[in-house]
Amino acid sequence: MNHHISNDMDMDMNKGPFMWMWFHTKPQDTVLFSTWNITSAGTMVWACILVAIAGVVLELIKFTRRLIQKRQPASKKASYLSRLFSTMHFVQTFLFFVQLGFSYCLMLIFMTFSIWLGLAVVFGLAIGFLIFGGKSE
Repeated sequence: MNHHISNDMDMDMNKGPFMWMWFHTKPQDTVLFSTWNITSAGTMVWACILVAIAGVVLELIKFTRRLIQKRQPASKKASYLSRLFSTMHFVQTFLFFVQLGFSYCLMLIFMTFSIWLGLAVVFGLAIGFLIFGGKSE
């Protein structure tokens, strides 16, 4: 009995997400979720736009956290516990949580090894820094 399966059948049997392990330019990627598949140049363009927007949003979150921090009164009289459980500290903590989530998602998107998605990450972060990254003294 012949148990050899052809390469074509191997591809049909393994319909899992596709991952590259080297930098490439082909629009064939699975991004973050098994349902987010890039299969054409058109879907790659939309994915790059979404990724770039996510980079800008990440810089906006960082900017918002800096603004909140600046507006906090530098009161050393308040106890550590009162500062720890203040509303603004909870807002800061939530924004930090979202910032970390966005950061790791963008890192994982870069790790698809798609040159286009990697450029979208860098471009989005650079545009976000251009808009929100300057020191506001």
